[in-house]
Amino acid sequence: MGKKYAAFDAQGNITAFYDSADSPAPQGVSVIGISDEQWRDLINAQSAGKRLVVDSAGMPASVVPPPPTRGEIAAAKRAERDSALGETDWLVARHQDEKLLGNGTTLTADQFVMLLAYRQSLRECSGMPNWPDVTLPSPPPFVSEQGIAPA
Repeated sequence: MGKKYAAFDAQGNITAFYDSADSPAPQGVSVIGISDEQWRDLINAQSAGKRLVVDSAGMPASVVPPPPTRGEIAAAKRAERDSALGETDWLVARHQDEKLLGNGTTLTADQFVMLLAYRQSLRECSGMPNWPDVTLPSPPPFVSEQGIAPA
């Protein structure tokens, strides 16, 4: 086993670990030498959710990451909302296909209206005054009933 190194970027974030014997650092990468104990401590800290950095003294350190910004929280909530919409896309498509074929529909007309209202309420969430600190609406109960879920 060779000497261990921590690579870091221009902002001082540790981005990778290298070992001179097994995986030497690529040419031009900024690195600092670290002991096996420091390497283990850093790996454990990262596993516990800490951010790894090179401090002002040029030493490796673990810090509590900053909380997410309002923009990051909003992006995550939008992704959650978009996922909820995507989970019911197939129900809308199936209902429309069945209606066009004229052989009856799996969903009743009332269920389809409830589904469309649910989807609309999801879309309107981002316009609420306390966005992104909102609880997304729950889907109608029939969405999760057995026999209604996609294969």
